[in-house]
Amino acid sequence: MRIAQSKIQNVDKFLLEFKKDENLYIILDDIDSFKDRLLQVGFSSSLPIGEKVLPSILCGNVSEINANGRYEKLKDLPKETYYKTQSATIKAYGKHDVHITKQQPYKKFQVGLIEVAPSMELLILLDDNNEKIVTSDKLIFNENNKNLIKHTINLFLELFGECSVVDIEFLSRQKTKIKKVSWNILPQGVMPWVKLKEALIDLLDKTEVVSKEDTLRRFEYINSFSPDFVATGNGGFNDYVVFGFTDRNLYVLENSFAGNATYIFNNDWETLSQLSKAEILAENLQVHRLIHRKYWKRSIKDILNK
Repeated sequence: MRIAQSKIQNVDKFLLEFKKDENLYIILDDIDSFKDRLLQVGFSSSLPIGEKVLPSILCGNVSEINANGRYEKLKDLPKETYYKTQSATIKAYGKHDVHITKQQPYKKFQVGLIEVAPSMELLILLDDNNEKIVTSDKLIFNENNKNLIKHTINLFLELFGECSVVDIEFLSRQKTKIKKVSWNILPQGVMPWVKLKEALIDLLDKTEVVSKEDTLRRFEYINSFSPDFVATGNGGFNDYVVFGFTDRNLYVLENSFAGNATYIFNNDWETLSQLSKAEILAENLQVHRLIHRKYWKRSIKDILNK
């Protein structure tokens, strides 16, 4: 069944032809007509068969919930203190400029997770006519999965304005090698900050980060410990940068937005890079979680200098 509207509320009427526990897929066909949008979502320009991405959080509210989950402010709890870096240039004794940087405290509501990120990824495959399509992961039609099916349909509608609900017969039987493109590895080896900064500014421009200088200072500080590779997030991961210290088996996942947290893992990179965003940010995987607070630098130094 083809759906062309901005959003659905009642998913049942779109699933009448499916039996309980039947497999179904949400798909987009005629994908060449949506090439610009697919690039925004996170796909490569050639739209290769087998490429799989988590849609960018910048595509809309449904996409952000898909990647990050849904949170609510805990207004019954005390606000927490966070810090942001503020810079100013003043005249010293009316003669020469002096650059001053200080940590400015501010209060922020604590937040609680009320909906775990669905982390629905999109995949380019062939249909039964050997035409390229974008498809969701396999969905099983039952009561437990109705909310996920509804979310996936609304994700496609937010991204493309249309989609279809199909069964497995619509897909090609051709075996396809799947390649997730969650991360873009920058040139390997210790990279001077001046060169790395250019690549990271491009990332911050795309993610529309407001306090770029504050974010760049955090990136620069982590880079000062000489990681052997840096990877920028793609699609729904594009608010994160990974600094890899393979000799210490440590991987620092740094958020572009102030007031969030730094995650540090000791998984091997091959395993970490294949995880969904929900799995990466789960509370039991990281060995350290450092909120952007006053003693953030000291904590980073204590861990990376061991």
